[in-house]
Amino acid sequence: MSNWRRNWIADKCQLAMRLSRGEAGGGYAEAAILACAALSALAAELWPGKGIDRFRFIEMLVKLGPEASTCSTISVPLLVQHLTSTRNITDAEKLRRAFAIPQISRVLTGSDVDQHEEKILAVCPTIKLKVLRQHSYASILYSEIRSSYAHQYQPGVQADSFPMTMRAGQKVSYINRLSDDLQTHRLLHFHIDWLLALPVGLAGIADDLSSEMPHPCPIIWWSEGA
Repeated sequence: MSNWRRNWIADKCQLAMRLSRGEAGGGYAEAAILACAALSALAAELWPGKGIDRFRFIEMLVKLGPEASTCSTISVPLLVQHLTSTRNITDAEKLRRAFAIPQISRVLTGSDVDQHEEKILAVCPTIKLKVLRQHSYASILYSEIRSSYAHQYQPGVQADSFPMTMRAGQKVSYINRLSDDLQTHRLLHFHIDWLLALPVGLAGIADDLSSEMPHPCPIIWWSEGA
């Protein structure tokens, strides 16, 4: 069995880790760009075609590998902020109470507050599945890190490049940001150790599946509510 994908991507991610530590003038941005490029390349090999990059990127993260469950986790603080901004105050408050989302600027990690969609739907069953999945880690990684860095060389409006905690072993944490209206907003940070481990693990999966690739595209992608 060939392990060339894993070996090749592991080399790139080692380079990305060195950049994240400041070598050659690098930083989080350069490391994230390399990690997401590797993920996009793997997804394109699994499901070739044009105009489906977002769909297949997310699909791979939530369906393959040991981190699939984590990648399908819903960011409750970002979902609450979305519901509030779209005037769905009732559901926003239900989620805030059910999952103890503090309104003060307390340091939060994903393990503190984030949930799988089944638990959220048990509290707010009328929220559309597509809306929930737009706030999954996989979807946010695509829109706020992969696409935003590729097109603007900076994180999107829901993410940040700085961790809120240096506690070891964290996958995501939340940055507290004070807006112009003096309200605290939270931004999601993907910790670099976890982010760089993702493509290495998925490359090993792709090596194992190489005889079955490419896969047929789903009739409905996970991100669209399948």
